[in-house]
Amino acid sequence: MSGDTAEEYLTRAVVFPLDPTPAQERLLWSYCGAARFTHNWALALVKDNLTLRTEQRESGAPEADLTPSQSWSAYSFNKEWNAAKDDVAPWWREVSMHAFRSGVTAAAAGLENFATSRKGTRKGRPVGFPRFKSRDRSKPSVTFVEINHQESWFEDPDVLQGRTSPHGHRIRLMLPQTTPDREVQRRRANLAWIHTTESTRRLARKVAAGASSIQKVTLSYTGGRWQASVLVRYLVAPVIRPTKRRAVGPMATIGIDAGITHLATTSRPVPGITDTHGHIANPWVLEKQRKRLAKLDRKLARCVPGSKNRAKVKRQRARLHGAITKTRALAIHATTNALADQFEVVAVEDLNVAGMATKKRHLGRALADAPMAELRRQLTYKTSDRGTTLVVVDRFYPSSKTCSVCGAVRAKLDLSVRVFECSTCGMTLDRDINAAINIEAEGRRLLEAKLESLQPPVPTQNVAGLRPETVNADPRTEKTEVLTGTAALAARRAEPRSRVTVAV
Repeated sequence: MSGDTAEEYLTRAVVFPLDPTPAQERLLWSYCGAARFTHNWALALVKDNLTLRTEQRESGAPEADLTPSQSWSAYSFNKEWNAAKDDVAPWWREVSMHAFRSGVTAAAAGLENFATSRKGTRKGRPVGFPRFKSRDRSKPSVTFVEINHQESWFEDPDVLQGRTSPHGHRIRLMLPQTTPDREVQRRRANLAWIHTTESTRRLARKVAAGASSIQKVTLSYTGGRWQASVLVRYLVAPVIRPTKRRAVGPMATIGIDAGITHLATTSRPVPGITDTHGHIANPWVLEKQRKRLAKLDRKLARCVPGSKNRAKVKRQRARLHGAITKTRALAIHATTNALADQFEVVAVEDLNVAGMATKKRHLGRALADAPMAELRRQLTYKTSDRGTTLVVVDRFYPSSKTCSVCGAVRAKLDLSVRVFECSTCGMTLDRDINAAINIEAEGRRLLEAKLESLQPPVPTQNVAGLRPETVNADPRTEKTEVLTGTAALAARRAEPRSRVTVAV
């Protein structure tokens, strides 16, 4: 913070797919195993201490004579690990010390989440006591932290200075701190840099210029492939892109209704994003690959546990799951990028997707293949980066049960009813389109109310004798004729809407 201007920083993850050599992959597996080992060691230390104190307390020992409680901080775990590593893990010199720190830090974070959740100070779902990590079921990952030497993650100095270089597709791998001979030193030089399938030049230049700082680097095996997730911290300076294609005036706001049949439905058709009705097609990636997944599952069940063939089938299955996840993510990124670029205000609905999947089990697979929560998550940070506004409508707002023309609310509307028919004005419209229009109107109302609350009150003057007011303070004396059906919907869409701008 400098002067009267408060500087705000954000942290974002930049993911680089990796292409390690067989020797590097073996080293990565050993690093992940070491991190899992220390994580389980720390949890066992805490559990043994809790069990011992419980037994002593049940035997009638006074509280002052109990065994001292085990500290749950990462500092205490690291201190005890350094004292016990020669006996517990005599092979510790073969692995980088950062791998052990990664496991200890993960255990301390899990214990802290459990403690804060038990006290009621942590938001979200209740968190239980951390579990031991299994070799077969846990996600292999290891985290490296290097704050003081930011530029050391990128190899080529020419990249950092902005000059052209053939390299820029490498990221550093921390190796064990040993004193190797000449042959080992040559092998270490080949292991030190992992090839990335995407260029790291852009991030390297920002780090060299001081615009960003790397907090940590996590290497993990996800979707049958290795990847590096770089956590970057940078100063918030939203750069608004050129507004040549961005909607202005009455078209500046758009409402989005996430669904299952369609990935999303907008309050109005958007060329290049939706169809003529405003629907965005759901890619249904998981549904298209169900036969291949079932075939691999049957093949995996016939394999002998621990065999090489079983490991091969597991890799194929993991890569297929990774391809499904990546394809779905690309479809959502294309949609959210276009919506955040073209509109100044985007209104979405706050949905309890996890609760929907729990209460309606027959929709579990469909909800997993229609990532509604991911759509909102991406819109949250993309609208912030582009200087636009995201308005979240409360989940209890009856967007599907409310008529978008007259405002009448139906008492009940089953999910199987896909067409909304208003018994008051006679309007007939697709259920999702009707909900998207209502979400847009409610989002505009919430935003205008927030802007009015931030402005100072303006003194009003009471001028009598102009025209008599009605009961609802409407100065019009004549009664407005109620429109029905298609005419009412056309009149609502043709109504001019005020443009709301918010400084971000």
